[in-house]
Amino acid sequence: MQKDARRGVLLALGAFVIWGVSPLFFALVNDVPPVEVVAHRILWSVPVIALYAGMTGRWGRFLQAGRDGRTMLALVTATAFISVNWFVFIFAIQIGQTSQASFGYYIYPIVAVVLGALIFRERISGLQWIAAGMAATGVMLIALERGTLPWIALVVAGSFAVYGVIRKSVAVGPLVGVLWELTLVSGPLLFYLWVVGGGAFMGDGRTALLLIGCSLFTGIPLVMYVEAAKLLDFSTVGVLFYLNPTLQFVSALILGEVLSGPVLIAFAVIWAGVALYCYDLMRRGRA
Repeated sequence: MQKDARRGVLLALGAFVIWGVSPLFFALVNDVPPVEVVAHRILWSVPVIALYAGMTGRWGRFLQAGRDGRTMLALVTATAFISVNWFVFIFAIQIGQTSQASFGYYIYPIVAVVLGALIFRERISGLQWIAAGMAATGVMLIALERGTLPWIALVVAGSFAVYGVIRKSVAVGPLVGVLWELTLVSGPLLFYLWVVGGGAFMGDGRTALLLIGCSLFTGIPLVMYVEAAKLLDFSTVGVLFYLNPTLQFVSALILGEVLSGPVLIAFAVIWAGVALYCYDLMRRGRA
């Protein structure tokens, strides 16, 4: 159990670092419509993950999952939510609202802690509730500074939280599940690219290579995240997830967005909560 927990933490951290620095890459294709960026993120990931599935002997599991109606319904639903999340995230970067998208990802872990307790009956200690409260306080500071809770943040947080719940509940391996999700959405995306005549991909070699590179921030970290969610408590994954929006905020700074004093104070409060939560996990031998 302890070995699985350590593996889960490493997988989660790896996924969140990759996603955290992704705005720096996606900013290079700001002139490409968000739907096209999402399309290439997914389509170029499919052959790589499919090849790996074949090399590790998981094609049988992939086909078996496709014959289970309930599993496929869950995966179709999960695909819809993660697709919305990807689109809104790219859209936020392109309109200079990377920090707002990151704000949404700060809300997500709080939702994960609550869902972990309510849906999966995970036991949350007193220190962990205090840590979640500190994180919630940090988020409220950001909301007060901005004067409102922006819709981008709500959509980003809500879509990813629901996706995580569905994927943790489905009895299918991370790799097989992600491969099905990418496959299910590939058809509509290919049709879209056909309608627009290939879009920006046909414009020049540099843009084409950048769009292919977008796939590096999709399939691999998604498999890592889902595997981590299987190995760890849902609430634990939620708190570790704070690394992702923090790196996104740093990316926003690099991209020229300005963070105010209250936001920086909120960072300190949130990270204090994360430190307290991690301390409690180590104290109880669960990480």
